[in-house]
Amino acid sequence: MSSPDRLIPTEDNPTTLPNAMDNDKSLPATPGASSPTKNNKSAADEKKELMERMQPPKGSRPLDAAQQKGDRWAKDPVTGQDVLIRDAKFKDFQTEATDNPALRPPPDPSKHTQDAKYPAPTPGQVGNICLQQFPPPVDPIDISTAKSILRTGAVIVSALCFFIWVFAANGHHVSWFQWFFRTSLIGSVVGVAWVAAENAGRKVEKRESVEWLNSLLKLVWGLINPDMFVPIVDMVEDVLQASLPGFVDAVRIADVGQGTNPVRIISMRALPDKPGHPDYPREEWVGLDKDPESKKQAQEAEKGDSDDPAKEVDTDQTGDYWDSRKKLRFHNIHLMLEFFVGAWDWFRLPIPIYAIVEGFVATVRMRVQFVQNPPFVRNLTVTLMGIPEVAVSVEPFTKKLPNVLDLPMIQKFVEMGVAAACAQFVAPKSLTINLAQMLAGDGIAKDTKALGVLVITVHHAQDLSAQDRNGKSDPYMVLAYAKFGKPLYSTRIITGDLNPVWEETAFLLVTDDEVKGQEDLSAMLWDSDKRSADDLVGRVNIPPNQMISRVDKLKGFEEANDMSGTLHWDIGYFTKAPLNQALKKEPNVNVPAEIKGNKQAQEQPSIADTQAEADALRTPPDPTIPTGILSVMIHQINNLERQDIKGTTGTREGQTGQDTSEPAEEGEHLPNSYCEIILNDDMIYKTRVKQYSSMPYFEAGTERFVRDWREAIVRIQVRDARVREKDPVLGIVTVKLSELFQNSSEVTRLFSLQEGVGYGRANISFMFRQVKVPLLPTLFGWETGTLEIPGGIRVEPTPGFSEGFDTKKLEICTTDDSYKVPSSAAQVENGLVSWDPPVEKVRLPVYNRYSSAVVFEIGSGGIGPIGQDCDFLAVCWFKDIPDDQETSIRIPVLKGKNLKQLRQNYINDQTAKTHQYEVVGWLTCTIVLDSGLDPDHEEYQTTQDEKHRYEAYDRVEGQAQIAERTQKLKQNGELSRKDKKEIDDEKQHQLQMRHRGVMQYQAVRTSKWSKEGIKRRAEAIKDKITGNNSKDRNPVDSEA
Repeated sequence: MSSPDRLIPTEDNPTTLPNAMDNDKSLPATPGASSPTKNNKSAADEKKELMERMQPPKGSRPLDAAQQKGDRWAKDPVTGQDVLIRDAKFKDFQTEATDNPALRPPPDPSKHTQDAKYPAPTPGQVGNICLQQFPPPVDPIDISTAKSILRTGAVIVSALCFFIWVFAANGHHVSWFQWFFRTSLIGSVVGVAWVAAENAGRKVEKRESVEWLNSLLKLVWGLINPDMFVPIVDMVEDVLQASLPGFVDAVRIADVGQGTNPVRIISMRALPDKPGHPDYPREEWVGLDKDPESKKQAQEAEKGDSDDPAKEVDTDQTGDYWDSRKKLRFHNIHLMLEFFVGAWDWFRLPIPIYAIVEGFVATVRMRVQFVQNPPFVRNLTVTLMGIPEVAVSVEPFTKKLPNVLDLPMIQKFVEMGVAAACAQFVAPKSLTINLAQMLAGDGIAKDTKALGVLVITVHHAQDLSAQDRNGKSDPYMVLAYAKFGKPLYSTRIITGDLNPVWEETAFLLVTDDEVKGQEDLSAMLWDSDKRSADDLVGRVNIPPNQMISRVDKLKGFEEANDMSGTLHWDIGYFTKAPLNQALKKEPNVNVPAEIKGNKQAQEQPSIADTQAEADALRTPPDPTIPTGILSVMIHQINNLERQDIKGTTGTREGQTGQDTSEPAEEGEHLPNSYCEIILNDDMIYKTRVKQYSSMPYFEAGTERFVRDWREAIVRIQVRDARVREKDPVLGIVTVKLSELFQNSSEVTRLFSLQEGVGYGRANISFMFRQVKVPLLPTLFGWETGTLEIPGGIRVEPTPGFSEGFDTKKLEICTTDDSYKVPSSAAQVENGLVSWDPPVEKVRLPVYNRYSSAVVFEIGSGGIGPIGQDCDFLAVCWFKDIPDDQETSIRIPVLKGKNLKQLRQNYINDQTAKTHQYEVVGWLTCTIVLDSGLDPDHEEYQTTQDEKHRYEAYDRVEGQAQIAERTQKLKQNGELSRKDKKEIDDEKQHQLQMRHRGVMQYQAVRTSKWSKEGIKRRAEAIKDKITGNNSKDRNPVDSEA
């Protein structure tokens, strides 16, 4: 094949051909081009688009991504340029040339552009010669001129040789041998001149066939293991599962085959290599002979004017990437699907269906990175130039069912599912595959996708516009990337306030996608409404920058572009810190010393692309840097099965007990597994359900910023999605990061499932990359915990508050619970009040710790609904309290007209400027913030995610704590009736968690599931009537 460093003309090249497509009125305007309607997107459209990204329209499904969207512009991740995205259509491919390939040259390049901004103009006019010449063609006028010059030179050489022959070969005293030798020699020179001229002319017109590549694909296609298609099939299955109609409960792709007809490459062309790098061009990049700066360097090198010999450019040998563009067509790929039809989760009727992919057309751009070491390739970047079009035929496996081939619903559903899965890789999105690791048998990532962390501290907003009829707003702020739009962080809602003071800190991961997409950071202030859509108070878009304190004027949409209010916040970006080489370990550090001599027990070396990745396999995190990025990737679970809890019936003498056989891929009791990732007792990620499989393939995970890896605990909980039952826990993997990362910063291995009703081993990868973020010690804690007040509480007046305190009422409140201190526990003396609660410790649950506080309400307030809830108020924010330490606090006691508003705002100098209150006293006490869940949290878990995370804690830690408490009760002597009841209840609870006792019967499990379902639906109806849209305290990311 021709040299890969030959490029097509671009807009930077003076030899660019006139581009007819630039003047095509049917195409969307080129980005940046001057147009009378430059701002073709109105403010109303922009607001609607933003609202849909913040909250997708009701009824939207993943299949909506498969809808054809027409021509549009996007950033090409392969070339870094703006490119026209055009969805593939069969009518553009189905021509006579496709069905009957002919050896014929491509169309005239003067009529069909080679510009990389546009797709191939005529994909149907193809044969077994590339539609776009490879190497790219040269202007025909230049070719004819070059040919005439070469031929003129050959004629001149021939004439000179003729005169030489006349005088040299026909002179006197020339023998026949001399005449023959001289004639042959001169004739050879003439022949060489003409052959060289013609070959030089042909070299410019050289075209190359791609038929050899199609022949190679056909040879290899049948040798490919179908398991290689598992990730793609898994993605299609997930899209179908998330888009099922109401009467279909689940879908499973039970089998897949690639068929006998391989991928066919119809046309291919080279693309300009234009990476977005500040140092471009460099000599190892493609296209130096086309870049003006590179030409200058090459000329200086030829003249010897270059000062640095290392900067000399060899334009003939440069090359790092091979960019190509292909049009693909698939035939006879077949799938075996099972649709499970049911009603309200009461039953599932499987319907097997055989689907054949009759056609698949798409335009693909690829970028291959070549390296100097074997296997000589590293990364492959693939992106689609539009949503592909798919044609599928389906038919049932049984003759008792009607032929659904005539029902367009099923056929269209499968076609759109395949297209929607591919739509996830349409530009500007892309898929990057590490070919080096894949060829070496290790496709596991060795580094996090995140490049660094944005640290945003939201201080306060001032002079916001009123959005409610009462002249107030209920503001909260959302952080997101401007183009992506998905909310990544939200502050708490402060009701009835135009000058909110938040003082919250958010951590946003920055990946390569944000850098390539040139994303801006977007801060949007919204007014929360109960019964209608939230109103925009204002927004700010800025590019990420170094740590700076900002004051930004709010902007809006439509006619009110400038909106009232300013935002005060800090922004900083921190990159990943290098590994501490002093901590580097010797090889095979994870192998016990007793068997290190055994070669079979030694760790297999893992493939790493860079030295930093190789060092991460042998270097643990630095204990002096607690913050960083944690990556958890669940690959698959091996031999997953349920426990057999049924007893043996009939004659049992001599029979085996709970003997289990090897799990099979087909059977009646295969689990429908899904995984939940829990970090520091907060659920952060949930995979999709993998239907009826003992070897579920997930390849799903998440990355999170961790405040302190030394104290972090990760749990992966595997559940079984059952019909007419609560999803039981098949097993749990518990990992303490300080123990996991003792010898390396990346660990991939099998973990056994424990504390559940199933068996299996999960293949999981953990990675940690440190980011040195300067945080206060109080910001290293967990988001979930328990507030403890072990001693008394004292309130003393300020010197200016002469009347003092005479009330005995005190209520201690968090966001989810409160404790009223009895009046009998209070003592009033000379305006001072002290309370000694009649309990060992006041314990209250804490969630969203860094945006919540403990509030001390002093006094009775008004009568009934009249007046305020209390007379005085003292607020202590948990962001100022460290974890698991006794902390003595002294906080101001406030008096004002609107204490309800004050309890939501952080109390500082800014609050004193914008809110009316006075400090009348000081409250002192000792508090402890106990990190994590404990048995006292059980009754506060309301949503399904909260119940699941508590169940994981309960199985791993809670039962041990209860057993310890029970043992102490027994040691204290005779048990009271209450103590005996608590012990019996705990025994029953442990049996029920493991499906023992009465829970071994499915009817009992179904009745409990029905009871909770009725309760959940009743609460949903109540919330709909009252307008209280209950939301999770911590929203969980999911594949769905």
